[in-house]
Amino acid sequence: MRMMLRATLSLPLLLAIAGASAQTPPPVPATTILNRASSTVTGQPLAFPTGPLEVVVAVTEIPAGGALPMHKHPWPRYAIVERGRLRVSYEEAGLVREFGPGEAVIEAVDQWHEGRVIGPDPVRILVVDQVPPGRTNLVAR
Repeated sequence: MRMMLRATLSLPLLLAIAGASAQTPPPVPATTILNRASSTVTGQPLAFPTGPLEVVVAVTEIPAGGALPMHKHPWPRYAIVERGRLRVSYEEAGLVREFGPGEAVIEAVDQWHEGRVIGPDPVRILVVDQVPPGRTNLVAR
C-alpha cells in the first residue's frame, strides 16, 4: 500500500512537469536581412558569375587611423562591417559612403575606390568573394 501511495503522488507531479514543458515552446531562430539589392553600391546590376568559381570568406581588420589604398575588385564582393566606421570613396561613381557596424555592402565591381577609418575605433569587416579558382579579388593601383 505504501508503494501505491508513492506512485499515486508521483503520477500527478510527472504529468504537471510534462504539461509545463509542453506548453513552453522552444526558442526560434531569428533572421534579419542586412541588405537586399539587385545592384552594387554604385548602381551596377548584379549578375551570376559564369564559369567555375570559389567562394572565399575572410576578415579584414584596419587599425584606428588606418586606410585601404586605392583598389578594385574584379569580381563580386559582399561585406559586413562588424565594428568601427569606414568612409569609402568610389572614384568613377563620384560617390562617398560611410559604413558602420551591422551594415552590409555589395561592393562595386571593377571600380577604383579607397577607404579610411573614421573615429577612434579600428574597423573589422567580414568579406565574401566570388572568384575564379585560385584567384584573388583585389587589384591595387
